[in-house]
Amino acid sequence: HAFFPAAVPTTMLFWLLALWLLPQAAVCVWPLPAFQRGMHGEPTLLNAKSFRFEATCEASVELSLAFERTLKFMFPHGTGPEKKGALTRFEVCVVVVESGMKYPSLDADESYALNRTTLLAQSIFGAYRGLETLSQLVAFNFSTESYVLLPFVEIRDAPRFRHRGLLVDAGRHFVPLETMKRTVEAMSFTKLNVLHWHLTEDQSFPVVSSHHPELPLKGAFSASERYSTYDVLSLIEFARLRGIRVIPEFDMPGHTSSWRNSHPEIFADGCDAEGRGALDPSAANLTVVYETLADSLALFPDSSIHFGGDEVPINCWNNSKTLTWMADNNLTTFDEVFASFANDLVSFATKEREGAAKKKVVHFWDEAYSAYSSAAASSSDGDLRLPKEDVVIQIWHGDLLGPIRADGVAYVYSPTEYWYLDHLETTWHDMYDVDIPDDALGGEGCMWGETVDPSDLEATVWPRLAAIAEKLWSRRQHRSNDVVDRLRDFRCLLLERDVRAGLVDFDGRDPPPGPASCKAHYFRPTKKVFSW
Repeated sequence: HAFFPAAVPTTMLFWLLALWLLPQAAVCVWPLPAFQRGMHGEPTLLNAKSFRFEATCEASVELSLAFERTLKFMFPHGTGPEKKGALTRFEVCVVVVESGMKYPSLDADESYALNRTTLLAQSIFGAYRGLETLSQLVAFNFSTESYVLLPFVEIRDAPRFRHRGLLVDAGRHFVPLETMKRTVEAMSFTKLNVLHWHLTEDQSFPVVSSHHPELPLKGAFSASERYSTYDVLSLIEFARLRGIRVIPEFDMPGHTSSWRNSHPEIFADGCDAEGRGALDPSAANLTVVYETLADSLALFPDSSIHFGGDEVPINCWNNSKTLTWMADNNLTTFDEVFASFANDLVSFATKEREGAAKKKVVHFWDEAYSAYSSAAASSSDGDLRLPKEDVVIQIWHGDLLGPIRADGVAYVYSPTEYWYLDHLETTWHDMYDVDIPDDALGGEGCMWGETVDPSDLEATVWPRLAAIAEKLWSRRQHRSNDVVDRLRDFRCLLLERDVRAGLVDFDGRDPPPGPASCKAHYFRPTKKVFSW
């Protein structure tokens, strides 16, 4: 009540005048819905004090929590007094088609239909997306201290791609649990639905292992830079309530030097001088690897797990022990060694298990596809072919897109030239104007952690990730120059919601050049080139 004068007029005439005086800006939902109709006309006054959602079909704890979050985002400036004649009730009907689907999945139905009084969805996940759209259609008039629902008649929406993600690298710089949750919350504002959690690296092993607690004990950066079982489950639940999957990545057989701190016996000889290692496929005792992976399969409920497979220093296998093992197993090339190792991982992950750790789909980086292709060409062993039905390839090398598509392999698109968020000079225009083939499962923006830590993660990721999110969600394809004003408005919304988004017109995490509005249009400066 403190935000409102004691003598605020409450006649309908006053409120109609207030609506007329409200700036009639275009509706700026991000990402752009598939279909919207009637986006002009008069806004609808909302009675924030008594406004409520009503579940008219299927009620659930998840839906009630979503209502609470949405009200917070709809009415950030307090609720004020009652307003006669204003809208107080919004119906949400969730027709639960996917019976028993507790966690989001690749096949979840995220479609929804929205009008001025009703939201209809086929699943809780569609309800999440529709409520986010609704929250972006509410505006606050500071002159009258009132909220309105911006004009629209109907929105019908569904994602273009099923897999829309962000990779967060927690192996090169530790990212605390609360920072991870802030990131997931911000992802939900753009309807992203996959957190790819890159957990282990050469530099650190920060995640709990019940079978081998020595791995994080000796592999983490420090005693406090670790994720407990509670941390992992807490993040998974936080993401679930926003319709976001959590896919962990345990990169191997390369990018594994942190494992060597506690288990040097599972490493190939000859890599110490480089400071990088590779697991020894000939090691008699790889039990520690599979027991650790069994922990992860039990801990993470998602149907997918990522085993990396990128940038393997295969020279590590050029030693007498591995070469002898190769000869004994009829393997003639290092690509065959990799394919054999990868097949063992796939077989392990795709076993039917009791409880939470059910059969998984295995994700690899695209080097795995190259190695499998080479192994299939050089070996007469049909078992070294890529098991397409159980594998998804994440493409980051653009020249592999054609062969992978032609081979009919399921893939996620993450082109390094455009969608690597740690490449600070890659603009959101570059990211937005990428053309994504329709046969992709989807794509991911990748936030690699070599030069990014929790202090600047958000300004590195946002608002550029929003460009990727819209390309993955919206079926209405535009070019970046058509949407720049809407992105500026969305950046202001991110800032209002306490997401520390960088500037639209500059490089990632560049500081503002001077005082200005969050919507200011800066002219991109010319970089100075120094010669010595």
